[in-house]
Amino acid sequence: MEKQIRLGILILMMVLYHNCNNRHATPVNLDERGVRGFHGEISDVLYMSNVSQIKDSVSIVRGDIDLNKMAQWAFRALKKNPRPHMNYECIFSMSLLKYPPFPGKDEHDPIANGDTENRLDWEFGYMKDMLGDHSGDTIAQGLRKRIMGNFKDDGLCWLEGDFYSSLPGVYAHQWTTAKLLVSLSNDYKRTKNERLRSQCRKMFEALRARADWVDGRAYYAGGNSGWNNNGWVITDATPYSPAMLLEGIATYYEAFEDREAFDFAIAFAKGEIAGDQWENWIMRDPSKLSEEQKGQLKYTHSDFSIWPTAPQTINLAVRSDGSFDHHSHMRGHNGWGMAHVGYLSKDTAIIGWSKRLLDYFLAYGTDFGWIPESQTSPRRSETCAVAGVIDMAKYIALCGYPEYWDVVERFVRNYIREAQFFITPAYKELYSKLHPGIEGEKGLESVKDLQGGFLGAMGLYDRCWQRDELDMMGCCVPEGMRALHTAWSNTIVKEKDGVRINMCFGLDAKAARITSYLPQKGGMQVIAKTQDRFWLRPPSWAPRNKCKVYVNNKENNLVWRGDYIYLENINQGDIIELRYPLVSFVQKQIVKNVKGQPDRNITVKWLGNTVAHLEPIGDQLPLYQQGYGWVPEVPLD
Repeated sequence: MEKQIRLGILILMMVLYHNCNNRHATPVNLDERGVRGFHGEISDVLYMSNVSQIKDSVSIVRGDIDLNKMAQWAFRALKKNPRPHMNYECIFSMSLLKYPPFPGKDEHDPIANGDTENRLDWEFGYMKDMLGDHSGDTIAQGLRKRIMGNFKDDGLCWLEGDFYSSLPGVYAHQWTTAKLLVSLSNDYKRTKNERLRSQCRKMFEALRARADWVDGRAYYAGGNSGWNNNGWVITDATPYSPAMLLEGIATYYEAFEDREAFDFAIAFAKGEIAGDQWENWIMRDPSKLSEEQKGQLKYTHSDFSIWPTAPQTINLAVRSDGSFDHHSHMRGHNGWGMAHVGYLSKDTAIIGWSKRLLDYFLAYGTDFGWIPESQTSPRRSETCAVAGVIDMAKYIALCGYPEYWDVVERFVRNYIREAQFFITPAYKELYSKLHPGIEGEKGLESVKDLQGGFLGAMGLYDRCWQRDELDMMGCCVPEGMRALHTAWSNTIVKEKDGVRINMCFGLDAKAARITSYLPQKGGMQVIAKTQDRFWLRPPSWAPRNKCKVYVNNKENNLVWRGDYIYLENINQGDIIELRYPLVSFVQKQIVKNVKGQPDRNITVKWLGNTVAHLEPIGDQLPLYQQGYGWVPEVPLD
């Protein structure tokens, strides 16, 4: 008892000392673990009205992130990727510190066909959604015509070779087919063109026909591999990748309300939860492979030593706690589809599985959005994986966990912003040092067309993931754009019960216009553009007893509905202001490294959901050094 009293007195003295030395700050309750939503060790927590109350608050604070301007740059890069003189073939391989930095005018790029091109196809629609800009229509139509050349009468996309290996032949690809199904279903949502219905239905039926079944659950025994008329083919996709059709099926259902698609999506999601693909994996007993399949092994790039004992030596499925091995992008792509199905079905088992997977991603990445390309070899990030986690967080937020909107906001505010490529003085100096003279001049001139695209891989605190390596993988360029669209389309949402403001990005939508006060101070101004009820969500870390809402400069009593402040009888033109203390704190986190190398320690200074400073500081193209909100002016071309 005496010890408890002494401890209480000590804590009281600490609180009083903290108050005396931080007059403008609200002390954190000492029994709290940290700041809600963040991992690692949290210290130096201050709540304040604006950043001027912190010394050394980092001079990076200019203005808030501008999603529209970022999208303008991204759209410019998007339009310059397909090559009209090569039937709109796209570019995948872009290494921005090499010379030349990407394939020549007439060089083919093998990973583009059926992969990068289908992802870029999505983005012409998404960028037009954001910008209302039709300047890319001709290029988009040319690219779509090229992609539709892969679509056959059986409802599948057939491609020569396999973009996971050098396998000869022509094969049906679920990856490509499901991505085209997303494109055409989204086109229907936008246009209501009924001619799309039969095409999409045919793709759905073809993908469903490939499934195997056990106890009413569906799965693909070949994982993410393709197939021909003789069955599954053995490629690098076969041993460690889950099937990737769920997002296509879910998007198709949303567009056409086809109940059969809904039922199939749930059956496939249940099969994933049960581990049916891995229990019935075609590689589990290689003696049962056909001679054709055995001959295909030599064309893969994987380590032969994992076959035929892979199910025993590496865990291919998502474990009960959400953990997994190998490629984060593949898991994130699959998890994104799973979370989407969970949202549509409200099935608690599917939602729970998806949330555990998401939480594992967040625990073993960083809170500013760095997600390792591989959980087994976490040396660098992959923007595809980051975008997958962003969409997983979106659907988990929609499933009743609105605090995950902060994940979407943090990842876009920080990682996605930093991943967008521009020719900065530091980049120009580094490139010229590596390629002096005329070679460097030519290289710098050519990469101008890549500005606005998104880096594919980054280091933990440097854009270069290793010495003199700066990659812009073609698959990641559109995924960065998709992340922008996800943030843009979910910040202001008009629903049956009113207008929901989920995040704090400056946007002008049909229902409202937001002016963000971040990152200088906590809050936003919302101008209503419709008469409706409004729901405003402060960040999860904002103290509820310190939040205030004003309507036309008059303070309102707070009515909380879950994580949202609820306002009735808002008229068109009303000005709503949400204010809350801005939090500043220091986060120390350990990020695991490649096996055999020491784990990495990072220190992050946060201003709300914004990274103000990151240590260690990278030695080539360091992250979080350019100034928050910095984006160059978009050229007129």
